[in-house]
Amino acid sequence: MIARSLPPFFALALIALWPAPLWAHASEQGFVLLLPTGAYTVAGTLAVVFSLVLVTVLSPRVLAVLFRARRLGVSLGWPSGQMVASALSTAFFLALVFIGLQGPTDPQNNLLPLTLWTVWWVGVFVVQGVVADVWRWINPWTGVHQLLAGGTAPLWRLPERWGVWPAVVVFLIFQGFILADIAPNDPRRLAMFALGYWVFTLAGMIFCGGGRWLAQVECFTVLFTLIGRIRPVQGGGQGRFGFAGWRAVAEAPLHPSHAVFCLVILASGSFDGLHETFWWLGQIGINPLAFPGRSAVVMPTLVGLYAANAALIAVFALAVWVGLAAVRRFGTGPAPGFGVAFNSFAIAILPIALGYHFAHYFVTFLVQIQYVAATLADPLARGWNLFGLGAVRVTTGFLNTQDTVRVIWVTQAAAVVASHILSVLMTHHLAAGFVQKNRDLIALQIGLSLLMIAYTIFGLWLLASPRGV
Repeated sequence: MIARSLPPFFALALIALWPAPLWAHASEQGFVLLLPTGAYTVAGTLAVVFSLVLVTVLSPRVLAVLFRARRLGVSLGWPSGQMVASALSTAFFLALVFIGLQGPTDPQNNLLPLTLWTVWWVGVFVVQGVVADVWRWINPWTGVHQLLAGGTAPLWRLPERWGVWPAVVVFLIFQGFILADIAPNDPRRLAMFALGYWVFTLAGMIFCGGGRWLAQVECFTVLFTLIGRIRPVQGGGQGRFGFAGWRAVAEAPLHPSHAVFCLVILASGSFDGLHETFWWLGQIGINPLAFPGRSAVVMPTLVGLYAANAALIAVFALAVWVGLAAVRRFGTGPAPGFGVAFNSFAIAILPIALGYHFAHYFVTFLVQIQYVAATLADPLARGWNLFGLGAVRVTTGFLNTQDTVRVIWVTQAAAVVASHILSVLMTHHLAAGFVQKNRDLIALQIGLSLLMIAYTIFGLWLLASPRGV
């Protein structure tokens, strides 16, 4: 009742700071955990606040050295190998589609939804942002496009001025599918959706040119390219390495469409967690203990998803504007233009999106990856025992003991807090490129600093919030 009587942000902050039991879920299994989540939230928020204070006393030259890249001395590119890997990835993808259409109807026993939602959407997303550019190798279009249309001129070229606005639209449609569709895990439904998108993308590449289509319309290539900018090790000619985020800050300012895409990644991921909470279900009049099914919440979910994206873009723009206004009012030098500031600072949001993606799906991944291994033994339910995996038994026992669940919660919270701290460092480094005096530097980040603190509280509240679906 308290949450209903307060504005959403203050309600979320109050709930996050109030010690309460933690509920979470993985697949269809639920667990109740009694931990002092309020204390963890306060500690995590204070860590972000401390990082904000710390960077204000650091010389900008320190961060300049921190984000300076160094050569690896070895080449990480192998174009011919990537084409072969992509062709094999296409074959594997089509095999998954076949399994989706002809295999078991239970999503927990069908390799298509398990692979797409667990291995690809959770695993590849995190690996792409932390370890290596795996998407360049497993992209299921580049190899087949090279075979079918390599060397031929496209019939029409997408205008460069469009940026990635088409990809933003496609990504929002994809998010609407996974969050609001009545059965996104249904193997046959998912197989038709995935195959349709694959054909759509391949046709677009042939008609408009492979590189241009992937860079402007194919939302997952755009997504993984942006997330990959956080990675410490980068390819392209001679490989280079540095502190996490060095490549991202080096490419600022972004095109406005790329900047908005960065915010859409975070907003969509945050709403993915929010729409499962008791708080959200209460706002749309649903009893979380008697959930009527996804068909009853399709429209509220779509409206909420797109409203969340619009709200975050607006709040981020306001935070940037507040900093610029503070520089003009209290600073000693000129402030940058709103457009260049917005397009620069937006890329510093990416670590938060990656950190929350990991934290939100961590428990689900630990459970579902076991189903992946078990299903690999018999993907068509024919009684096979491939790779000797028939003996794999799925267990969720680690969710029933306080010690292991505490480790899981601390890992999730640490990912959220660490991602915010990295975002703070990136923001400060970018701000140092606009102003000279430390006073101006602090003023320029006032709005963004408040947003970072608020989003830390919000992110930890999402992890600890009771869930109803």
